[in-house]
Order: sequence, then C-alpha cells, then structure tokens
Amino acid sequence: METPLMTAFNKRAFLLGSIALAAGTAFAQPASDWPAAKPVTIVVGFSAGGPTDVVARIVAEQLSTKFKQSFVVDNKAGASGGVAANLVKQAAPDGYTLMFGSSSTLSIIPTLQKTAYDPLRDFTAIALVASYPYFLVAPASSSITSLDELLKQGRASGSQLSYGSAGNGAVNHLAGEWFKHEAKINAVHVPYKGDSAAVTDLVAGRLDFAFLAGSVALPQVKAGKMRVLASASAVAGRGGEGVPTLGDRYPGFAAEPWNGLMGPKGVPEPIVAKLNAAVNEIMARPDVLARLGPMEQYAFTGTPQQFTDHIKTQTERWASVIKTSNIKAD
Repeated sequence: METPLMTAFNKRAFLLGSIALAAGTAFAQPASDWPAAKPVTIVVGFSAGGPTDVVARIVAEQLSTKFKQSFVVDNKAGASGGVAANLVKQAAPDGYTLMFGSSSTLSIIPTLQKTAYDPLRDFTAIALVASYPYFLVAPASSSITSLDELLKQGRASGSQLSYGSAGNGAVNHLAGEWFKHEAKINAVHVPYKGDSAAVTDLVAGRLDFAFLAGSVALPQVKAGKMRVLASASAVAGRGGEGVPTLGDRYPGFAAEPWNGLMGPKGVPEPIVAKLNAAVNEIMARPDVLARLGPMEQYAFTGTPQQFTDHIKTQTERWASVIKTSNIKAD
C-alpha cells in the first residue's frame, strides 16, 4: 500500500528525472547538427600576430563562412602553448572548443619537460594545417654573406659565432643546435624571451645568425637589415628562388614548425570528419594559398590519422635533437 510519504517521494523523483531528461536533450545535440548550437572557439596558445595565430585566423574565417556559424580565435598565450592545451584538454568534447596546436606544444615541450597533458592521449587530432620553414639569416652588415661563408667562419680555429633564439627549448633553439651538429661549427646559443629581442640584437650585429620564421625575417630582409643565407627546409624551393635549402646540404634536416586543428579527447567522429573535410577543402583553395604564400606558409591536406602519425614522427625527430645536443628547458 502506498503511503502519503511514498507518494510525495515518487512525485519528487519523477519531477527530478523529467528535469534531467530535458536538460540532457537540450545539451546533447546530435553531432549531425554541429555547429548549429553556438559559436565555436579555437584556442591559440600564442599571442596575436604570430605565425600560428595568423593561420588560425584564416582558417577560422573560412570555417565561419562555410558553416554559417562564428569560429572565434581565443589567444591564451603561455608555456609554449601549454596554457591553451590544458584549457582545451578540460573542455567538453562537443566540437565547440578546439585548439590550433603547434609543433612546440605537441612535440617539443612534452619531450623537454613534464606536462599536464599528453599530446596523443588527451586530444583528438582533426587536421594538420600548415608548416613554415625557418630562414637562416645574418645581419646585412655582417661579413657573412652566404651559407658557405658562415660555415667557413664557424669552423675556423678559435672562432666562436653566436646565434639567438626565442628561448631555451624554442624551435629555433633546437634548429640552431641541430645545425651546429650537422655543419660542425662552433657557435654559442643566446636565448631571448621571444623573437623580438633576438631580432633587435641580430640587426644591430650583436649576433652572427639566427633561425627565424618568414613572417619575422622577410620584412627585415626587405628593409635591408638582414640577409637570407638558407631555408631550413628539406623541400627544394621553399624559401625562394636561389635560396639554398639545408635539407639539400644535410639530408633529413628540416626545421619547419607546423600547426594543426585538434579537439579534446572524445570529439564525435562525425564532427571530426566534417571538420577534416572542411579544412582540407580550405587549404587546397587558390585564394587561401595566395594568402599563405607571402608568409612562406605551406598547406597540408590529409586525414586525422596522418596528423597523429605526423605528431609521432616529429616528436621522435626533436627528441633525438634534444638528446644529442643535451638541451634543457628553463
């Protein structure tokens, strides 16, 4: 026999269950409806205006147009992208919070030091987007006017060249150490807090060379303040006509930072497939390639599995450089 107390309890349970069901229906939208529910945030782990941010904004703009929904870039700089990675790791895997990950964040920093995230276990790879070769540059006022002259001076008895980077563990620090090892030159590393300070000292002649992204180096070259000695690519022609590639001189050498779109672990496969197809379509369009060209950014197209494999092979490559050169993080 049901007592008044039992009746009240059952009514309360029914009411709570109905509320929970309604809430679940409201928030657990089918993956096929994505991204209709709300704007999508793409978290970038670096400041606005940098090479990763610039490409992220191009992709966000194009995705907004394609899906008729806002894709908003949110810059969360810090810890070489680690701040952004930890934020996205904890986000709901519903496709509304994504990350524009970089080689620093996904391959280098986790090799150099312990991180609160695992690049492969904690994220869903969606699409590898673009890469850009570093340029080996020297001050325009320097007596180093070519790659061969740099090698000559770097190998001379008693010589001690200097090169700058964005900091210990930065990609251009690793590129410099890798180059030293392959070229068998003497050079001391001078770490800075970002590329800007390194550029100032390089232009002033207080450094002998540096590895810099095209978006940083080429305006200085155009202004007559720097000279390009080589492209740190393994692909002939990347860097401009007549510019030697270090991959030709030293097989396997390729200091090309890259970036790609990722989500938290567990993003539904239909959303991943939809995003992957959209990014591949965007990165194959002539108008997009024309915007990337002046920045020496080179587009990728491929599957999520190919992106995952790329992270693995790049991690192995940089781990070897780190071990050989005994590089330590700050």
